[in-house]
Amino acid sequence: MTKKKVFVISHSHWDREWYMGYEHHHMRLISLMDDLFDLFEHDPEFNSFHLDGQTIILDDYLKVRPEKRDELAKWIKLGKLRIGPFYILQDDFLISPEANVRNTQYGLKQAKQWGQPTPLGYFPDTFGNMGQTAQMMQLAGLDTVAFGRGVTPTGLNNQVSHGDFDSTYSEMWWQGPDASKVLGILFANWYSNGNEIPVDPAAAKTYWDQKLADAERYAATPDLLFMNGVDHQPVQQDLSAALATARELYPDYEFIHSNFADYIKALKADLPDDLSTIHGELTSQATDGWYTLANTASSRVYLKQQNTQTERLLEDQVEPLLALSHTDSESNQDRLDYAWHLLLQNHPHDSICGCSIDPVHQRMMTRFAAAQQIGTSLSKHALAAFSAQLNTESFAADTHPFVLMNTAGAAKHESVQVEVELKRALFKDGMPQAQYDKLVAEIPDLPEMHVIDANGQEIPAKISNPHVRFNYELPDHAFRVPFMALYVDVEVAADLPAFSWQTLAVAAGAASALVAPQAVNEIANDRLSVRLESDHTVTVTDKQTAQVYQDALGFEDTGDMGNEYIYRQSADQLTLISQDAKLTHLATDATASGQVMRFDLTWQVPSQAAASLDYERQAVIDITNRTSTRGKQLVALTLHIELRLDHDNRLQVHVSGNNAAKDHRIRAVIHTGMHTSSHTAESIFEVVTRPNAVGPNWKNPTNPQHQQAFASVVDAGRGLVVGNIGLNEYEVGKKGEYLAVTLLRCVGEMGDWGYFETHDSQCLGTFTADFSIAFTDGSQREQLLAQQAARAAQIPVISGVVEPQQVGKQKPSGTYLTVSDPSFAVTATKMAGRQLIVRGYNMTGQKTPLVVKHDGFVADQLLDLVDQPLKQPVTDELKPAEIRTYAFTEVNDD
Repeated sequence: MTKKKVFVISHSHWDREWYMGYEHHHMRLISLMDDLFDLFEHDPEFNSFHLDGQTIILDDYLKVRPEKRDELAKWIKLGKLRIGPFYILQDDFLISPEANVRNTQYGLKQAKQWGQPTPLGYFPDTFGNMGQTAQMMQLAGLDTVAFGRGVTPTGLNNQVSHGDFDSTYSEMWWQGPDASKVLGILFANWYSNGNEIPVDPAAAKTYWDQKLADAERYAATPDLLFMNGVDHQPVQQDLSAALATARELYPDYEFIHSNFADYIKALKADLPDDLSTIHGELTSQATDGWYTLANTASSRVYLKQQNTQTERLLEDQVEPLLALSHTDSESNQDRLDYAWHLLLQNHPHDSICGCSIDPVHQRMMTRFAAAQQIGTSLSKHALAAFSAQLNTESFAADTHPFVLMNTAGAAKHESVQVEVELKRALFKDGMPQAQYDKLVAEIPDLPEMHVIDANGQEIPAKISNPHVRFNYELPDHAFRVPFMALYVDVEVAADLPAFSWQTLAVAAGAASALVAPQAVNEIANDRLSVRLESDHTVTVTDKQTAQVYQDALGFEDTGDMGNEYIYRQSADQLTLISQDAKLTHLATDATASGQVMRFDLTWQVPSQAAASLDYERQAVIDITNRTSTRGKQLVALTLHIELRLDHDNRLQVHVSGNNAAKDHRIRAVIHTGMHTSSHTAESIFEVVTRPNAVGPNWKNPTNPQHQQAFASVVDAGRGLVVGNIGLNEYEVGKKGEYLAVTLLRCVGEMGDWGYFETHDSQCLGTFTADFSIAFTDGSQREQLLAQQAARAAQIPVISGVVEPQQVGKQKPSGTYLTVSDPSFAVTATKMAGRQLIVRGYNMTGQKTPLVVKHDGFVADQLLDLVDQPLKQPVTDELKPAEIRTYAFTEVNDD
């Protein structure tokens, strides 16, 4: 009889920061690593330690123990420390597709520099698993993944019929939307099923009788996996003795202290033919719905907004500008890598999810700021280099040119704010006060001004607010140059194709009048009319489809008795809606590219929850059993709302306010007027279709979901695409009748395994929220165009000054990248060595003809996700849900 093999893998799931601040956890990490080194030295039977799949632990250790570098390298080389393949253990859904890629790239690169990466996509504790995991891991050279959530193992003898997220075994095939497959290993008994193994025979007998039965219930092979460790667990130093005891007690089992590489090799050799196949994203859809942890998408919304801003800065501004300006030097790439590492340090699942204590998230804001400072510095330098290449000979010497750049994958038809310098007075030519006063004196004599393009044609614009302020330049190889300058604010109507630039200029001459709204409560363009009704709801009429959307936009405020992980409405179910608010300050106006409506809605809301919630928190009562209501004391909550129409089919919404209330949630609610069974949303390298209705086991009254840039509902003859900027949580009604986006969620505790007060997660103070609603005819093409526009809305137009009468090699206007079909969403445009990398994904489940060109040329080859060539040729057909990376050979003419 062949013995069953018990593979014991030592590890510690290392949340870098969570219920303690980073440095508290960091100090425990130093102790763990020191203990490991001692154990490796003195216990030859101790096989190895799995360092949680993240290489950042190596950096963290060396910050305190730099003298241990050589010893660290020794243990990695000997296979005692098993490292990689990722840089950090990220949250799949709350970071961008490219951030997921860079996490893999940096982790694999660092692991290979030290030794051999663990051959496993490792997702032990992600709050849901992305549907494109299989394709992404295959494109990174990994064919096996381990994960902890989203699948229910039924066991071979379970007679219950299998659902979409049930697997007979703890091992299964996991198939993505493109049909890629990887071997999936579910931690069916969690990643602590082999923790703290007893040495004492009596205790060990009790322990192993239960543990072996639990593993055998689900295992597909005689290879049983036991994870010896858990969150921040110190290494079990008597493990060798514990396994010796187990061998004495269970002679029919082979107990092996092992590692993932050896375990996976044995597992693959023994796999049966009847493994289940699980499809797509795994977000605990088949559970009771309370512990999907999806509400982390709205915990500390300010973190998500900062993350989106930083990702868009690095991915869609710095990287394209470095490529276009030919400033992608090794030195600048090092700077960019540094910024990326800072950003990724905010992406672990207990960090970006906003479910840690306040000091963790305070430190995150510092990292965001640092990454943004680096990105802004690189962007400014690259933009100046690109601007110097533009030809502005067609602009007269007395004009003031500036360039607008659209690095997004959709055309931009919107108002852009630019500060344009008219005149400069250097400090070297006079005292600062004199230079300031001299320029201020010129303001009354300024001529009327307008904006023109390179052909002299007027561009709709508003020019206002002439002002003087201090500024300076920092030459690369000279001392700083301080000055006073006279500026005007220019709001100009940008009309930019995807991946393009246009040079404009401020010139003397009166500007043409803009088209003002005809009513104080209504704005319109060629496609839409938007009217604020007397009950404070918004009605939208789509002139193309003749569809009228009643109550198309409203707002609600509800109590939240939950925590950073989970929303739980107050027991009184008190819900305040737009009709309950007081309306003030209604006004409409013309913009450079359309019209805008502004108004305030003010509620009197409970200032916080009733006192009973404090007891429920202190007593660590599970939120499913909480009965607290909202309190009786009221405070004013005012939403300052701006509705904007440009020259397209989108209603853009900006909301701001000053929150003085605790324990509540604010959402925007879009009533669709539709009846559908499913909807779509942007996820990681995928536009995923999700059912509106919940499963039979679902108990949670709500059904929160994750999104990247948009969520969509479509019905016969019409559709809606709701875009967002850093608002990652939404919910769709069971029949598709509404789509709600969370703008702010305010709670007072971390949650999980104890009581951790979190004052900052109440989000007191100022807040903003930006989203849009596109109204379509429901066709796939209009839906795709609207979805691309929602993605593009997260990417601001870049602007920079240009010298007039400049002889440059670049035309005043141009397009650097063309994509033949809107189904391809570009996620990266960057340099890798001497190649321009363009990566993206098919937003549809159909084959699509596709040609992507850079400066009129097609790509030389296709790459994987670590920038290595694929064997397949460049084709003009994109496969369903395919992730594709093009490489164009660049020749630097400088």
